[in-house]
Formats: sequence, C-alpha cells, structure tokens
Amino acid sequence: MGNKEKGANAERELLKMFSENSWQAARVAGSGLADETPCDLIAGKARRKYCIECKTSKSKKRYIDKKQIEEFLIFSDIFGMKPLIAVRFNREGWFFLPPKHLEKTEGGLAISLKDAKKKGRRFGQVFV
Repeated sequence: MGNKEKGANAERELLKMFSENSWQAARVAGSGLADETPCDLIAGKARRKYCIECKTSKSKKRYIDKKQIEEFLIFSDIFGMKPLIAVRFNREGWFFLPPKHLEKTEGGLAISLKDAKKKGRRFGQVFV
C-alpha cells in the first residue's frame, strides 16, 4: 500500500469516527494532491467548526512542510474554522493538536510521538 492510499485510509478512518459521534464531516476532494486543497477534512457540530490536516507516521517523528501548514492556517482562517493537526502514530492512535504546538525544524515543522502525547488530546477529549 502506497503513502497516498495510507493517507486516504487514515482520513476515512477519522471520517467514520466523526460520523459515529454525531458530527458532520467531509473529506476535501483532492487533498494532498493539489495546491488548491489545503486541508484533509472539515468537521462541524452546532457552532464548532474544525479544519483538519491528517498525518500518519510509522516512526517516532512526523515532519511536515512549513508552506503546507501556512496555507492550511490561511484556509481555516478564511472560513472561520479552528485548525487542528490530527496525527496517528502506528499502534498509538490519534492525537489532535493546534499547529502552534508543532516543533520548528531546519526544513520545516515536525511533531514527535513524545510531544503528541504531552500536548495533544484524544478524539473524545476534543470532539465529544
């Protein structure tokens, strides 16, 4: 299974979690494939609206392109949605955190499993 397929499966997994918890959510068509789609999912319930960028990693650290996050933040601001990074480390489950908690690196941004556990929250802590 390629990286794009793994990413799409992760997005579908989150979409199902939202649906099972009475949230409305949608995958953004073409996410990750074109510059015109700066987020993976949008989700809402009542007046709560989120713009979500999904990342998965089999290692203990996930690197993210700085430009991608800058465009993601602009997009979420334009639509009045709260931006969240959803990151899933293999065998650790999902963590959700604001982009401000991403670590700055020489090449861009990153999130480690250690920081995700410390600064991130689980699905039920954010969306239920």
